[in-house]
Amino acid sequence: MKPHAFIARLRRAHVLGAGALSVLLFLSIFGLYTYFSLRSAPAYWNAQQRRITELPHEERNNISQSLRNQLLTQWSSGPSNPTSADDLIGHRATLLIPFEELNIWLSEEGIGLLSGVGVQLPMGVKAAMVDNAGPGQLRVTCDLINGKIRQVVSLTFEITINEDATVSSRLVNASAGRIALPTQTAIDLMAGLDSGNTLMLDMMQGKTVPPIDIPIDPSEDGLRDGRLVGLEVRDDAIVITRETVRRHRPE
Repeated sequence: MKPHAFIARLRRAHVLGAGALSVLLFLSIFGLYTYFSLRSAPAYWNAQQRRITELPHEERNNISQSLRNQLLTQWSSGPSNPTSADDLIGHRATLLIPFEELNIWLSEEGIGLLSGVGVQLPMGVKAAMVDNAGPGQLRVTCDLINGKIRQVVSLTFEITINEDATVSSRLVNASAGRIALPTQTAIDLMAGLDSGNTLMLDMMQGKTVPPIDIPIDPSEDGLRDGRLVGLEVRDDAIVITRETVRRHRPE
């Protein structure tokens, strides 16, 4: 081989090698960025958790108990002067719940209490928050553990309460850490978690779900449930309307 041809081949090999090294370097950097972005929590989550942890424990506990008592009182309220049991059915009440107080309540005791009335979050959820992600958009963010992986996952919904109190929803977007997820990927992720409750998964898939009823009378012989019949997402609060309905008893 002539010397100049050999030198040219070396130069080509050098260029190809440098190009391959550049690609590998880019893929490595991109992989590391993706990994740490998946494991990193979004800024709004970190800010919310910091605000909560900076509050004295006694103050967090007082806010949580105050909201819990307020919700219990308003959820179970009835007409001013009922004359019969039938007067208790069909009564409507509107509850305004500030996100800041709601998230403190969730951090203190809310996840366990929700599970006690049938609103069960997926297994592995260690913390949760709710906020407004845009006009009419309700964002639910959870810190969850799936196997050996722990990450913050957020789901943003548009929710409509229909005239018959069935609930329709659309999953607007989702993310894991700081990385946006295709909605189908988020659905597959949540489907892989054993929650014991398919409500959130059905809502993520855009299915219309039956009316959401939460007990008013705690005893098994109780007469009433509270049915969700209205929902409004405001900038700093969620407003829900419930109507008392006669508890359905399976035959």
